[in-house]
Amino acid sequence: MKKRTIAIIGIVLLFLLFSGGDDDSSSTDEWDSMVSDSYDVDRAASMSIYESLAFQGIDDAFVEVTEEHVLVKYDQPPVRSDTDALFIWFYIMGVAAETAPDTDEVIIEMYDGTEELYELTVQTSDIQDYLDETTTLDEFKAKVEVRAVM
Repeated sequence: MKKRTIAIIGIVLLFLLFSGGDDDSSSTDEWDSMVSDSYDVDRAASMSIYESLAFQGIDDAFVEVTEEHVLVKYDQPPVRSDTDALFIWFYIMGVAAETAPDTDEVIIEMYDGTEELYELTVQTSDIQDYLDETTTLDEFKAKVEVRAVM
């Protein structure tokens, strides 16, 4: 119980740190970075996923965890190859499934600035099966729906 309280305090402090002052930049983004403030959002799970992404260098992201889904919108940081972008997708899927295992699906929207490039949808249970090694990579890839939006 004490560890949980400390973790919650840490999350609140990190939220306050990230939600600090405005940098006076004139942003035309369709979405703001951080965590959704809708009434049905699990803010703790959303913040946990956001922090994991920020720790890996994806700090221009929006995360929303509801009972039905995990939605992650992020601005793709510079990569050296398409494989790097795939690794980011795998990382996001893994973090989402581990943090919000009771959701139905994970939706990832990859942006380049304000332009949406790809949308990826996969059932959370399929991610968990792959992480638990009950399905192969090929079986898992067949269950992931990727749609180019460009």
